[in-house]
Amino acid sequence: MGYSIRRTVGAMPDDELHVREGGAGDLKATFALSATTMHHAAVEQGYLDAPGERSAAQIEAAWTRHRAIEEFLDAHQRRYVIVENSSGPVAFARVVQFGDMEEVTDLMVQPGHQGRGLGRRLLEEVWPGDPSPELGRVVIATGAPRDLSLYTEFGVMPVAGHWHMRTQTASYLEHRSQETDATEAGSVVVLTAERAVSEWQRLEPDAIGHERPALHEFFGRDRTCLATVAADGSATALCWVSSDGDIGPAVGAEPGDVITVVLAALDRVSKTQEPVELGVYASTTSWHLLHRLRILGFRVYWPSWVMCSVPLPGLDRYVPTRPPLLL
Repeated sequence: MGYSIRRTVGAMPDDELHVREGGAGDLKATFALSATTMHHAAVEQGYLDAPGERSAAQIEAAWTRHRAIEEFLDAHQRRYVIVENSSGPVAFARVVQFGDMEEVTDLMVQPGHQGRGLGRRLLEEVWPGDPSPELGRVVIATGAPRDLSLYTEFGVMPVAGHWHMRTQTASYLEHRSQETDATEAGSVVVLTAERAVSEWQRLEPDAIGHERPALHEFFGRDRTCLATVAADGSATALCWVSSDGDIGPAVGAEPGDVITVVLAALDRVSKTQEPVELGVYASTTSWHLLHRLRILGFRVYWPSWVMCSVPLPGLDRYVPTRPPLLL
């Protein structure tokens, strides 16, 4: 990419912005940009009460935790575009492909450079033209009207809300101790990685409209798969959970089926990791799961949208990934 973008507000002669392809060596720098940008957005929108920036130590700890999935996505990316000046990256976008679906996993613009058209320019680079019947598009977008309107210009429409649900772990355990249905915990089993990948290949495509066996092979090395199993031995619901407390994705044969495995994952994290807060994602079409989470004290922490170029009617039985780099 041999062109550049020049700043128009308060620009210094050496502050020219250049657009270039990203590579594996850029992952840590763009991860840091993403972390600081999301923290700024959370404070600005009132989700966090902590002013200031994330410390270098916090970003390093987050990078250590999520480096494996960042490098996995790098191996499956279609496009990775960075805007930088003399100080380093100020914006970037990345698209990965699984099956016949391209997903924007990142579109980040440094707060000081927002409002200057960089987001649109990056989308023009990573999503040129229109989606096609052979290759669809999906993205998890923030709920701001300007963001939703921008993405619709690139061929995607909102198909469901994407809610980050949170509660205090102590509150969750108290609510769970008061529930009388004790059949759930005993009905959940742990699958081998090979079996889990096979069951995900069977259940997931009808829910999200495309196949991702490589992703589940990665999770098989990185996470534990909890499942409920029918009398014939086939899985009726699946949920990945990591040793760091990341819950999801999850999928069920029917909308209500995901409840048992998601609660088993929450129980596992709350008792082994003992975090201050528990978090899980859900689509707004997952009425049964959202109803149960509400009873257990969960609240909507961060609302976003699933936007896609085709309908995704199975999201009512699907729980998105955590961290939310992918659907």
